[in-house]
Formats: sequence, C-alpha cells, structure tokens
Amino acid sequence: MILVNAIAWLVIHLSVSVIVSQFPLSVVMSFSKLYQLREWERQGAIYERLKIKQWKNRLPEARKWVNQGKGKTGFRLRNETEYKEFILATNQSELSHWLQIVPAPLFFLFNTPLAGWIIMVYAVSFNLPFIMVQRYNRGRVEKIRLSLQQP
Repeated sequence: MILVNAIAWLVIHLSVSVIVSQFPLSVVMSFSKLYQLREWERQGAIYERLKIKQWKNRLPEARKWVNQGKGKTGFRLRNETEYKEFILATNQSELSHWLQIVPAPLFFLFNTPLAGWIIMVYAVSFNLPFIMVQRYNRGRVEKIRLSLQQP
C-alpha cells in the first residue's frame, strides 16, 4: 500500500503542477484573495524570522521538471512586465501547492485511519514550505517595487 500511496502522490504533484501551469491568467487570478498577505504575516516579516532566505533554494523546483516557464532564477524584474510575470509565476506556484493538498482526504478511502492522517500531515508539511516561499518572494519583491516607485 505504501507504493500505491507514493505513486499516487507523485502523479498528484506532477499533474497538478502541469495543469495549473496551463491555467489562463483569469483562472489563476480568480483566486487573488488567496495570494494576499494577511495581517499576521506582517508584510512578509514573519517569513524573514523563519529564515526562508537561507533554506528556500534547497527546495526542488517542479517548474523545471515539467518544463513549464522560467525557473526561480529566470526573472530579472527590470520593468513592470517582468514584475507581472514574476507575480503570476508565484501565484501559479502557490495555487498549485494549495491544490496539491486538496486530494489528501481521498486517501482515507483506501488506507487505515492512521495512515490517512499521516498522509494528511504529509500533504500539508510537503506543500507548506513551497507556499511560504512564494508568499515570502511576493512580499519581498512588492516591497522593492514600491520603494523604487517613491520619489
């Protein structure tokens, strides 16, 4: 059963990544409230306390595996168009990781309750660091962008 669960998660992770990367901008942005930093995030300061900058580059990047757009080092952010591309990429990535958590309850259907809960913990703990990195990056770039716009 472990092998079945592992294969199922591999399929979920890769297929959701590919599907979300193909979403039109309108679909990605229909979740715009999801991407907004919350008050408790303190404009991204919470992620600085979690030292995301020190460990974020150790996370694998599925965008390269599924050949879907620029990788994390592919953005230069020299103008508004590049900034918007970057924001879209962070939004797509964050949405992808939230959606990868959604199927986790289905594993209760063919696993023991204990295994189902272990899989729920896996789904959240695997995807949460990626979500945090996207929120950190979006907040950090927005601060830089706003500081450059001020006279």
